[in-house]
Amino acid sequence: MEIEFLREFIVLSETCSFQEASERLYITNSTLSKHIQKMEAEIGHPLFERSTRRVTLTEMGRILQENAGAILSQYDEALIRMNKEAAKATNTLSVAFTNTTSRYGVLDTILSFKQEYPDINLQIAELQGPPQKSTFLDRQAEFIFASDKGWATKDITHRVFAKEEVVLVTSDENPLSQKSVLSLSEIAEEQLLLPDRAFLQDLLFEACTRAGFTPKVRMYTNNAQTAFQLTASNYASAIFPRACLEEYTGDKKIHAIAFDPAITFEVYMLYMANKPFSSAGELFYDYVSSRTGGSL
Repeated sequence: MEIEFLREFIVLSETCSFQEASERLYITNSTLSKHIQKMEAEIGHPLFERSTRRVTLTEMGRILQENAGAILSQYDEALIRMNKEAAKATNTLSVAFTNTTSRYGVLDTILSFKQEYPDINLQIAELQGPPQKSTFLDRQAEFIFASDKGWATKDITHRVFAKEEVVLVTSDENPLSQKSVLSLSEIAEEQLLLPDRAFLQDLLFEACTRAGFTPKVRMYTNNAQTAFQLTASNYASAIFPRACLEEYTGDKKIHAIAFDPAITFEVYMLYMANKPFSSAGELFYDYVSSRTGGSL
């Protein structure tokens, strides 16, 4: 039985919903269903009773659920111990970051660490989606930098690496461009471009709800250059992280306006909870701590 199928089984047994489980696992419903069917074929018994709305565990499913956590814990512990010994032997450090965090000083920090410790075999990976526990366990990373808290589990802990402000970006044709600061309520009727990132959308929609309105979203995009080109043409105003402004290369003027109260989010450094670092990992943790003023 594939170990990842067992992880998926645990999430499904907790949620009793293929839709909710697939969202938490970042896989499709059909993929999850196929994996569960493969488990059931291997075991020789159904693990769930399915209805149009929910699924419930069968007796065989309950037996597996009672033992699955212990099986995974033993597997994870053994793999972590092997990873640690392998890292010690090779003096290797593996660090990953999500593709939205490089602009917040993450990549600069990783590369400057390599300059400080040239003998360490540094392996870097860029993740295209939210980090998964398996990213740690398959040796892809000892540390992951991310800005989405949706990954949080009892096995993974985090420390703040950086904080970032979200601003309104407008063209010079927009009357709002004359302001130095805005309350959210002042953009209640504004057509908006928003980042196509779930955690940022949640942050912004929650802030707007508290301000008493639902934002009028004209478009979602993760491409800051696209957002700001459209903004410069007065197609809509954009709500984006301030650091993204560095990516704009157009010739039309745009303006960044802060909100009051400020809307901010954090970039985190993730690592396995209550597990010892490799020797290279200890150096990296201390190095990042020193660069962030000891905030770790």
